[in-house]
Amino acid sequence: MKNILLLLTITSLVYSQTLFLEENFDYSTGTLTVNTSNWVESPTGSTDIQVSFGNLNYLNYSSSDIGNLIILDGGASGRSGVYRKFTKQYTVGITVYFSFLINVTSTSDMDINTSNGDYFFNSQNDTMSNIRNFIYVRQGSNSSKFNVGLAKASSTSLQWFSTELDINTTYLFVTSYTFVSGSNNDIVKLWINPNLSGVEPSPDISISSGSDATDIALLQFRQNAKSGDMQIDGIRVSDSWSQAPLPVQLTSFTADLYYNNVKLNWSTATEVNNYGFEIERNIVGTKLALSEKGWEKIGFVHGHGNSNSSKDYTFVDVNPPSGKVQYKLKQIDFDGTFECSSIVEVDIDTPQNFILKQNYPNPFNPTTTIKYTLPAVILQNAEQSNNDYLVTLKVFDILGNEVATLVNEIQSAGNYEVKFDASKLSSGIYIYKLQTGKFLQTRKMLLVK
Repeated sequence: MKNILLLLTITSLVYSQTLFLEENFDYSTGTLTVNTSNWVESPTGSTDIQVSFGNLNYLNYSSSDIGNLIILDGGASGRSGVYRKFTKQYTVGITVYFSFLINVTSTSDMDINTSNGDYFFNSQNDTMSNIRNFIYVRQGSNSSKFNVGLAKASSTSLQWFSTELDINTTYLFVTSYTFVSGSNNDIVKLWINPNLSGVEPSPDISISSGSDATDIALLQFRQNAKSGDMQIDGIRVSDSWSQAPLPVQLTSFTADLYYNNVKLNWSTATEVNNYGFEIERNIVGTKLALSEKGWEKIGFVHGHGNSNSSKDYTFVDVNPPSGKVQYKLKQIDFDGTFECSSIVEVDIDTPQNFILKQNYPNPFNPTTTIKYTLPAVILQNAEQSNNDYLVTLKVFDILGNEVATLVNEIQSAGNYEVKFDASKLSSGIYIYKLQTGKFLQTRKMLLVK
């Protein structure tokens, strides 16, 4: 979950990072094209592609473990396929990335490992007049293994990945199409379980031979005669590699002082593998002549694991020391790796006197707020030799009868507020009294019902 900014720079042009399409099949189970208009049946056939309950999971992949999945049931000719369109791409220098999760459940309908196999995935142009980026499969050395291949424009360019893969295992496939200046030299690539922790790694297969596409505007899944049975989930289409790993992006981190507390707020645009955030504090210096301290952990907030939507977080540091106080976040992945945020700083003023403020609102019905301040310096009439006080805050009626005890505890120097609910009392004048050591102060308030 690192905050990575990856800029694709080709022929001196810098392109934005755009997620054209994300599909987690969060639909009802049943025929895909019946349950959503996002997908179109093509080619039409006797066996429809189905949405099935459950999902595929792949560590650090953002479109993992979300929604449902689809079933591709190959094994006979005349079965249907589906396609989904996105913003058409055709500019020289642009790369279109397709990533998805796949779990092959059976190879019984596939070609054996000495043949060319059959394809189940491809991309096409806007008019569906040319097909590019074919991903092929065939049975491996036995029925529990399969091979994966890539072709650019036809099977004449087909290349096979050298390592056999296991059935009933989830893999992450990433394929791309890059528009290159000139003719018949655009590049298609394929990655199988690529490293998602950094910049784009070297592909497992790369092909440039074959006819170029006029544009790329849709992706398609097919149930061909020899493509076997598989589950597909977590589809992403973008113009940057970083949209496949989708790193955590911390979009804001602020610290606000209210009364004697510091409220930390931060937001993320996306998260991957996010276990959570440790909150760390550093005391730079205080008016109490506290010595400078190192960073200390003062709390922890759990993250959302994998998320491609914005998330907001809050943590309140109650009654922190006075002076200049710094905060930072230590974001921790599930594997223990971590990264620290920038530092925010708050200057907390030290109260110098006891203060009991007038309640607000006043008159009130039926609740009001009482605020008071305990100083962080020793006054002559204070009985303590430190900055902790035994505080009582009580409410009395006009005859001197106690009607409520709002505070009766030891408190440190700082600013405080207490809510008083008088819903069970009659209208009239009431007196509230703050006492700590030899300090005592009273004020009046009016309850009007």
